[in-house]
Amino acid sequence: MVHLKIALRAFLKSKGYNFLNIAGLALGLATFTFVSLYVANETSYDQWNGNIDRIFLVEREMPNGASPYTPGKLAAAIKNACPEVEETGRMNTALFQIPFFTHSGRFLIKNWVGADYSLAGMLGIKPRGFQLTSNNAAPTVLLSTRTAGVLFPGESNVQNKTVMMMSRNGMPMTIAGVADDAPGNTNFSFDCIGFSEDITQGKDQSYANQIYQTFLLVKPGTDIGLLSKKIDTIYREAALADTSLVAREALAMSNAPTIFLDPLKNLHLKPHYGSHVNDQIVKGLIVLALIILIVTGVNFTNLYVSQANRRSKEVGIKKVSGISRRQIAFQFLTEIFFQCMVSFVISIGIVALGLPYFNQLLDVNLSISGINGVIAMQLLLAVVALTLLAGAYPAVVMAGFRPAEVLRGNQFEKGGKFSWAKGVIPVLQFTFAIGFVIVLIVINQQVSFMKSEDPGFQAKQVLYIDNLAIYNTPASFESVDARIKAIPGVKDVAVSSHVPGGIMPASHEYVVHNRTHAMQTVAVGYHYFETLNIRLKQGQTFSSSFPVDSANAIINETAAKKMGLANPVGTMIQGRSGHYRIIGVTKDVKSSGFESYVQPTVYLMNNPLGVPKTQIMISVEGNAIPAVLATLGREWSSINKLDGDNFNYHFLDELYGKVYAKQEQSQSILTYFSILALLIASLGFFASAAQAIHLRMKEIAVRKVFGARGRDLMVTLGTPFFYIMLIANLIAWPTSLLIASKWLQTFAYRVDISFQPFVAATIISVLIIATTVCLQISRAVNLNLAVRLKE
Repeated sequence: MVHLKIALRAFLKSKGYNFLNIAGLALGLATFTFVSLYVANETSYDQWNGNIDRIFLVEREMPNGASPYTPGKLAAAIKNACPEVEETGRMNTALFQIPFFTHSGRFLIKNWVGADYSLAGMLGIKPRGFQLTSNNAAPTVLLSTRTAGVLFPGESNVQNKTVMMMSRNGMPMTIAGVADDAPGNTNFSFDCIGFSEDITQGKDQSYANQIYQTFLLVKPGTDIGLLSKKIDTIYREAALADTSLVAREALAMSNAPTIFLDPLKNLHLKPHYGSHVNDQIVKGLIVLALIILIVTGVNFTNLYVSQANRRSKEVGIKKVSGISRRQIAFQFLTEIFFQCMVSFVISIGIVALGLPYFNQLLDVNLSISGINGVIAMQLLLAVVALTLLAGAYPAVVMAGFRPAEVLRGNQFEKGGKFSWAKGVIPVLQFTFAIGFVIVLIVINQQVSFMKSEDPGFQAKQVLYIDNLAIYNTPASFESVDARIKAIPGVKDVAVSSHVPGGIMPASHEYVVHNRTHAMQTVAVGYHYFETLNIRLKQGQTFSSSFPVDSANAIINETAAKKMGLANPVGTMIQGRSGHYRIIGVTKDVKSSGFESYVQPTVYLMNNPLGVPKTQIMISVEGNAIPAVLATLGREWSSINKLDGDNFNYHFLDELYGKVYAKQEQSQSILTYFSILALLIASLGFFASAAQAIHLRMKEIAVRKVFGARGRDLMVTLGTPFFYIMLIANLIAWPTSLLIASKWLQTFAYRVDISFQPFVAATIISVLIIATTVCLQISRAVNLNLAVRLKE
C-alpha cells in the first residue's frame, strides 16, 4: 500500500511527463487490442467444427493456377476406391442472383447453393427443429436465418412455405425450413441451400464439366500425401478415358500432380486456389502491432529515463536511510505498473470508441464483447511484459545509484549509466517511424498506379445488368438490343457470359498445331469490344455483317504468345465444341486486377461448353445515366420479357474497384500505423530533447555570457539530434526497401521503387526533429541567465 501511495505522489509530481507516458502507452495497447480482436476473428473460421483437421477440398492443379472445381463423378470414384475416406460431399454455387417472390415482395437471393445431403453433416449445417433426411422426390431447401426474416417477416415458422422463383408467376418452390446459424465464423455462408441425394441428378457424367466443389472427410491418421497421389491416379485414369476432354493428350504427357487436397482450416486465409490477401493482412497486422508495442515500450523507457536525473537525490536519501536496493527497484516497478494499468484502462475506452471505424476500415463486425479469455490473457501479458521490459532497466539502474555521488550532484550530468539509452532509444523510435512512412508511400504509389493504369477496357459510364434470361444466339438478343439502343443517351449494348472484375471465366482446353493449351473462355455478343472500348491489335471484331462469326474466335495478346503465334489471324484452333478460325487479336484486359497476370483468353460468339450469356452491358453518354436508368426501370418488363420484373443493375467501375479494395485497406491501415508511430516517436523525442537541453542549461547560460548567439546555440545543441535522425534513416532505408519490395512482389503489375519515398520520409523526419529541437532550444536560450547560473 505504501508503494502505491508513493507511486501516486510521484505520478502527480510530474504530471506532464506522465501524461505523455500514459497517452503513448494507451495508444499502443489499444492498437494491440484492435489487432488481437481482428486476428482472433480471422483465424476462427470453422474452428467450431470438430472435424476441421479431417476435412479437405479437392482441387486441380492447372497451367494457369489451381481450381477448386472438379467433375461431378469424381466424388463417387474416390469413395469407392479409397477406404481411408469416410465421406464425400459436393456443392455447386449459382453464378447469378435468383429472384424469390413472396407476399412481402421481390427479393434477390445472392448466394444460392446446391449440395449433397452428406455435406450437411460434414460442414455442420443443421435444420432448425427437424432432422435432415434424404428425399428423392425433391431437394430439401433451407433458408438462412437472415433470409427467412427478409422473405417472411414476423413469422417464426417457415416450414412448408412457398416462394415463386424467377417471377410472380414463375416456378413454385417449397421451403423445408431454416438452417441454424453456425456457432462461429464459417467459410460456407448462404442465403438458400438445396440438399439432394445426388447434386448431379445422375446426369453430369463428363470429366470435361468441372463445376463442383468436392469435399472429403478422411479417417483419423490418414496420410494426406499418399491419399493425394491415389486420387490423382483415379482422376487421371478417368479423365484420359473421357473422349470429351480435349486436354487428355496434354494430361497424358504431363507427370506433374493434378490433384491437391486443401485443408478446410486453410480456406479462409490461405487457400491453395485463391488469393492470400487475408493472410497477408493478418500477418502484416500482427507484425505492425508488435512493432507499435515495441515503439511504445521504447518510448515509455525513454520518457522514464528522461526523468531519472530528477529523482537521483531521492534515491540517494532512501539508500542513506537504509532502504535496500531491491525495495527501491520494486518501488520503481510499482510506479511503472501503475502507469501501465492506467494506460490499459484508457486503451479499453479507446477500443470501444474506435471499433466502429475499425470495423468499417476492415469490413468486419467486431465488438468489445469479443475480448475473450485468450485476448484478455494476451493483454495482461502485454502489460506485464511492458512493465518488465520498459521498466526493469531504469528501475534496476536507478536503484543502483551511489549515494555519495548523487547527493553531491546529479551523476547524469557526467554521462552516467543512461547515456547509451538516450542515444539508442530515439534512433530505434525514428527507425520504425521512418520505415512506416517509406512503406506507406510505396503502397500509396501502387494503389494510385492501379487506379490510374489503363486496365485495357472502359469501366466508367458502363452499366451491367444481372439478367436471368439467356441469350446464347445473336437472334435471341436482337430485339432487346434494339429496344435498349433506342433509349436516348445509350451509346452501345452487348451481352456476354462474364464482365471484367466479376467471376473469373472458366478455363477450357484448345488445340492448335497439335498442342493443347488451357485458356479462359468468354462468350460474347456483337459490340462487346465496342461497348467496353477494348482495343483491337490485329484483325477484326465480330460483326452482324458476317453470320459465319459463330465459327470464329478472337483471342487476346497473351493467348497469341502462349500459342506461339506471331500472326494469329486465320489460324484454326480446336475446342471441345468445335473448330474456330481466329479473326482478331485484342489488347490484354486486366479483368482480375493487378495481382495476377492476364490469362490467355478466347472470345467466342457461340455458346461453348454451356457457358451462358446473361450479362447485359450498356455504355452510356455523359450525364445520361439517371435518365437511362429511369427509362430502363419503367420499360424493363417489356424490353426483356424473359426477365420480367427483375431489373437489377450495377456500375461496372464500382465492381472493378473491388479488385484493389484490399490494397486500399492496407493503405488505410498503414496510414494509421504510420501516424501513430510518428506521434509516439515525436512524444519520446520531445521528452528526450527537453531533458537533454535541461541538463545543459548552465552550459547555455555560460555560452550566452560569453556572447554566443541564438543561431550558434541552435547549431551546437541541435547537431546531436540530427545525427540521431541520420542514423535512423540509414537503418530504415534498406530495411523498408526490403519490406516494400517483398510486398510489391505479390503484384503481377507494379510500380518500380524510386527515391521519392526515401526522400519524403527523410524530409518528414528532419521537419519533426527541427521543429521539436528548435522549440526547446528557443525556450532555453530565452530563460533568465542569472537563475540558471545560480542552479
